[in-house]
Amino acid sequence: MSRNTQHLMLFCTAVVLFVTACLYGQWNIRILTNALNDRVETNATMEGRVHTTLQTSGIVRYTGAEVLHTVRQMTGSGVQVEVNGYGSVIDPPVNPSAMIPVELYGNYRTEYKRSASGELLKLSFWKEVER
Repeated sequence: MSRNTQHLMLFCTAVVLFVTACLYGQWNIRILTNALNDRVETNATMEGRVHTTLQTSGIVRYTGAEVLHTVRQMTGSGVQVEVNGYGSVIDPPVNPSAMIPVELYGNYRTEYKRSASGELLKLSFWKEVER
């Protein structure tokens, strides 16, 4: 076999392998897209019956700055937020000088109150006593 024929056969083999790899990649993408779309449809038809089962191994503590940020971010949602037993409903556009009783450098633990369907109803922050 001449040298040119060898190069032509190697080139054709490389082209066939490249095209096969591209088609295989497209086939995999199509399968993953179909699976993802099926999962989205399944979750949408469950109408909120999906429950999270994530459990933390220890007590999660938040700083006062994180609590302050959370209280302000939860404004306008249907979730009631309490800090040390006092409900905080803050609407910054209406009352920009409203105070939230939070010590910025204090540590706070959280309690979550959820409905039977898993929807968050109330978020409570309690200041931990320093010993």
